[in-house]
Amino acid sequence: MAGPFMAIQTIGTVLGVVSSIQSGRAKRSEAEFNRKQLEFKAKMQKVEAAEKANLRLRDFDSAQASNRAFAAFIGRDPGDRSMKAFMDRQKEIAYQDAEALESGALIEASQTRRMAAMEGVRGRNAIVESYFNAGSAITTGLYRYHVYKTDQTEID
Repeated sequence: MAGPFMAIQTIGTVLGVVSSIQSGRAKRSEAEFNRKQLEFKAKMQKVEAAEKANLRLRDFDSAQASNRAFAAFIGRDPGDRSMKAFMDRQKEIAYQDAEALESGALIEASQTRRMAAMEGVRGRNAIVESYFNAGSAITTGLYRYHVYKTDQTEID
């Protein structure tokens, strides 16, 4: 009578092992995909920040040209101290803005890279967990095989 039960138990054990490992592989693949997406996002954050900083500096250049043209229109000497101080201050602000944009993006990109690294860890943990679950399924299957074969619930 133990024959059919042992076969069913063996099949159940094999299915448990295979499904556990497949589940771990699927989770690892998903984590790897997420890791790559986050790494790409980090690169994009840097590129976008550089673009924003460049746009800010282009806006500054355009504003400076307009300021010089307006000063000439109203008859102000661009070399006069107050005009020069104004232009220098505008330049300082523009460069601070560009630097802040790039610094913020570097911080964001760094955080995104750390999230990507955590996804890699999550994937490795998932596959290790699946191996432990598969080992547990094998152990349980062997125990049940012993019980079916000997009709004993204790192993000597």
